Amino acid sequence: MIEERLEQTFTNLGYRRLNSNAAGIYLYYLEGTAELTVVSVVHAITGNELVKEQYENILEQIKNNFTSSYPYQIRLLSLILTTAADKVKQLSTESREGEHWILDLSNNRLIIYEMVSNEFQSIRMSIEDLLIEEERLRQVYQEPIRSAENPGSMGYGSGQSGLRQNRLGYKIFTLVNTLIILVNIIVFLLTHYAPIYGGWDQMLTKGALSWYYVLTEKEYYRLLTSMFMHSDFSHIFNNMLVLFFVGDNLERAVGKYRYLFLYFGTGILAGITSISYNMWNEGGLYLMGESTFSIGASGAIFGVVGAMFYIVAINRGRLEDINTRQMVLFVVFSLYGGLANTQIDQAAHVGGFLAGILLAAIVYRRPKRRITVEQPFTVS
Repeated sequence: MIEERLEQTFTNLGYRRLNSNAAGIYLYYLEGTAELTVVSVVHAITGNELVKEQYENILEQIKNNFTSSYPYQIRLLSLILTTAADKVKQLSTESREGEHWILDLSNNRLIIYEMVSNEFQSIRMSIEDLLIEEERLRQVYQEPIRSAENPGSMGYGSGQSGLRQNRLGYKIFTLVNTLIILVNIIVFLLTHYAPIYGGWDQMLTKGALSWYYVLTEKEYYRLLTSMFMHSDFSHIFNNMLVLFFVGDNLERAVGKYRYLFLYFGTGILAGITSISYNMWNEGGLYLMGESTFSIGASGAIFGVVGAMFYIVAINRGRLEDINTRQMVLFVVFSLYGGLANTQIDQAAHVGGFLAGILLAAIVYRRPKRRITVEQPFTVS
């Protein structure tokens, strides 16, 4: 797992991978205007794979081979992957060629016994970020998903999943998702506890989603206003709880602008699905007091879930602490809960989920690996 993420880290920094015929050694290089930066990833898991003389000989051959092919200054960094940091300490502290770091896989830490040159600072920071994320994932308790009748009642992973960490360990909320949650809470408090807008019944009549008012009276704004209205505390709490966890992960995966588009785009499409189904179900006849009105953010939230489902699927079944199995169980139990409860707008849920998959397929592109496979690099 960490080796794949290391490869992605170097790829994101612009490095190319170069295969070696020596077992357990992989090379990455970055060509600058007047210098060549080479990173050798050395697998010394038990600490007994290499002695100091072998290690120095390998690094010397690597540097000499690059020197013969590139008329540049060669900067060499050796990254030793091990679970026995004490055993490989001698390789790091007593070897001459380049800089030597130890990636302690047992404790998820980067060990550096010397000053880091400016050329390698970006690598150091990227690896530290990777290790913070690896440690967070290691500590995540994958809690089984519980059944419920709407999205908010699902136990979803760990409380950490709704936050991101910086290198200092402080947890940071994502901007857009947090603002959407705050707006929902403010609207809930205003409509239920502040009579300045005529009270809840008046707001419900003016803002809830109805096929008749949208299509006949052309009150299209209801597709938006209904997304911010909730019937009671449990309704908004459940919805915002899921949005807090899933929405944060989605925003970090796609960025704030794409997330904003996905949230409102799927919410509107969920509303269109809802009014289309209700109009068909009611035979196109609007009966005062009997026709269906819908409120709540769950259509947009199912859109967020659908988008996350798509992104997790194309990222080999995992994105941070979310995997495909969690997403499938989440959707199945949520849809089942909706079918068992006639008060749930199941059409909005299904429409939002499918819209999330569709829009995510349009706006999200998985980072491509720019690895060029060269001829094997020979180390004798």
